Amino acid sequence: MTTRPDATPQPWGYSHPDCRGATAFLFFTSDLARTVNQELASPTIDDAALARAQLAVDALLQRYIDIQAAPAAFAGQRITLKLEHSPGGGAQVALEMSPELEDQIIEAQRLAHQDAALRHQGH
Repeated sequence: MTTRPDATPQPWGYSHPDCRGATAFLFFTSDLARTVNQELASPTIDDAALARAQLAVDALLQRYIDIQAAPAAFAGQRITLKLEHSPGGGAQVALEMSPELEDQIIEAQRLAHQDAALRHQGH
C-alpha cells in the first residue's frame, strides 16, 4: 500500500463524536475492516500474523467498550479470527462474531440503509 506524503489518514470511527448508540456499530464495522486489513496486509498469512490480528481486533472491541459507545452492547461480545483453507490450497481469514454482536450490527446496517432510502425519496 502506498500513501502520498500529503495524504491525511482517515480518523478512526471510535474517535468520532457521533460514535454512540446504533451509529457506533457502523463505525465499528468500518474500524474492524480497517484493523483486519492493516494487520493482515502481507501476501502470506500464518499463525503468527493471525495471532497479531486477533490481538488488534480484541483491542478494538475493548476500545468500544471503554468509550461506552453503546453501553452493554459490546461488553461480553467476541470476534474470533480463523484461518480457513480452501480445497485449492489457499487460505482466507474468517471472522466469527458472537451472535448478539452480529445481530446488532446487521440491525444497525439495516436501519442505516432504510434511513438513506428515505432521505433519497425525499429529494
